[in-house]
Amino acid sequence: MKNILITVLLTLCTFSSFVSKAETGTPTSSLTEAVNLFVSVAGNKALSLEEKKVSITEIVKNKMDIPVVSQRVVSRYWKKANKEDKQEFISLFTQVIVNTYASLLNQYNNEEVEYLKEEIKKGKYAKVNTNIVLTDKKIPVNYKLLLRNDQWRIYDFSAEGVSLISTYTNDYKATLKRSGLAGLNEVLKKKVSAKPS
Repeated sequence: MKNILITVLLTLCTFSSFVSKAETGTPTSSLTEAVNLFVSVAGNKALSLEEKKVSITEIVKNKMDIPVVSQRVVSRYWKKANKEDKQEFISLFTQVIVNTYASLLNQYNNEEVEYLKEEIKKGKYAKVNTNIVLTDKKIPVNYKLLLRNDQWRIYDFSAEGVSLISTYTNDYKATLKRSGLAGLNEVLKKKVSAKPS
């Protein structure tokens, strides 16, 4: 998972120059806006790690559709869970994503990125394809967005064919099978509260 998120962070921090001419209100322009916000946090050396986490939390909440991501990660266990456990998981999973991004902000090296194409299906589902251009290869990174309340939000992305949702689903499935969403929440509470080593 770490390698995937590093790859996507590279994209987030270099993507904006390739889509600056995108029309407003499109999936690409929404992604560009998210990119610019991440870049502003990554490049602000005056911010402490905790201050960066606060900023990243707001970006994630506003630019990603965390409830949709959460439901898809948990999959069939979502219907079995009560409302309180669902709300708690959304909050904890947001912290997991924020902590991961915060720890990776300094690991990108301004690689070039190619914007390839944008596809919209049924008026509310979109995919934006990109390539990260490295010295010896190109890494495909594809974003999925959902239109809700007149705003395009990211709900999944994949690097080299491996998606965020499928990765976390695989990570959590053993705990979910053993103790359901309530049990997974207990595991995540310990994870997000643990001090970095």
